[in-house]
Amino acid sequence: MSDQEDDKPTVVLDLNSLREEAKSEQDQLDDVASEIEFAAAVDDSEQEESQSPEQPLSVVLFDFQSDFFSKNVGSFPSPYQYSVVDNLKELNTHLQSQKDQVVVFNYNAAPKAVNQLCAQIKTKFPKIGTVIMAKNLSEEKAQQHQNTKSGAKAYVSAPFKVETLKAAIQKAGNL
Repeated sequence: MSDQEDDKPTVVLDLNSLREEAKSEQDQLDDVASEIEFAAAVDDSEQEESQSPEQPLSVVLFDFQSDFFSKNVGSFPSPYQYSVVDNLKELNTHLQSQKDQVVVFNYNAAPKAVNQLCAQIKTKFPKIGTVIMAKNLSEEKAQQHQNTKSGAKAYVSAPFKVETLKAAIQKAGNL
């Protein structure tokens, strides 16, 4: 019986190495998110003038380390004006555009980065709404997260119905 056990292939895992690799990847994400410095020089009178009532709400879909939004934007609800952004520089440009807008984050792609970005947007751009989309998100978890400094204005649990996303965008856009 022991001869049979010896013939089986052995897999050796270096758990410390795997932990270090995971920590290194997370540190890189943290560095990327912490490098963002949004300029918060927004004149409220200019912002009100720049957004006419006829223009649809601008919705920025932040596809950081993911391609979910770029693949699915065509099936998202109207009448919003969507922009898919996959890097921090483009996101910063949109945030400084002085338009009423909502940013939708794919939480599962980079949770720490999303938390840091939501906290910064809430502080530096209080007129910009945020929506967090996460897989199988319960109402309790969403409520707990909303009460943190990284909390968003609205939450969507994926998979979702188009009406659910539309309601979340509307909620986040009515600041």
